[in-house]
Amino acid sequence: MTISNGYTSLSEFKAWQSVSSTDTTDDEVIEDIIEAASRYIDGETARTFYARTETRYFSVPKGRQLDLDDDLIAITTLTNGDANTIAATEYNLIPKNVTPYRAIKLKASSTYYWTHDSDGNSEYVISIAGTWGWAATAPHDIRQACLMIAMSMYKRRFGENVSSTYKVTAAGIVVTPQDVPSQAAAIIRKYNRWL
Repeated sequence: MTISNGYTSLSEFKAWQSVSSTDTTDDEVIEDIIEAASRYIDGETARTFYARTETRYFSVPKGRQLDLDDDLIAITTLTNGDANTIAATEYNLIPKNVTPYRAIKLKASSTYYWTHDSDGNSEYVISIAGTWGWAATAPHDIRQACLMIAMSMYKRRFGENVSSTYKVTAAGIVVTPQDVPSQAAAIIRKYNRWL
C-alpha cells in the first residue's frame, strides 16, 4: 500500500518511533495507520490539507459575494451562470491577503453580476475550476498531530503506552483506548471549519 494524501510519511513515522529504515516488517500497516489518521483529521476539521484540482458548482447568490463551501487555494476558471468566463480583474478573493479563500466578491466597478443560465435556472450554474484545500501541503502542526495519532494507534496494536480512560461498571473496570492524544486533539480543533 502507498499513502494517498497522508499528512506524514513512512520515513517520518519511523524516525519518530525509532524504527530502523531497513525494517520493512510493518510498513504496510504503518502506511494504513497514517492514511487513517490523515482522513480522521479531514473528518474532524471538515477540510483537507492537500491540494485537489476540481470544478465545484454554486448557486447564484443574492448580492455580489459568492460564499464557497470549501477552502480555495487558487482559481483556474470562474464561469458565470450565463457561461461567460469572469476575468480575475473583475473580482476579489476573500480574505484578500491570506489563503485559503472562503468567498469571491465581484468588484463594485465590475459590470458583471452573478446570473442564471439560459433556461433561467439559478441553482448550481456558477462553476469554479481551481485548486481546493487548506494548502498544497499540510502545515507543520497538522503533520505533528497526524504523527501523534498514528503513533498512538500503532502502539495500541501491541498494548503499550496507551492512553486510556477507566470506567467502573457492574462487570468491573473497562479500559477504552483513546487513539487521539489530547495535544493532537487541541491542534485539530484550531483548524475546525465552522460550517
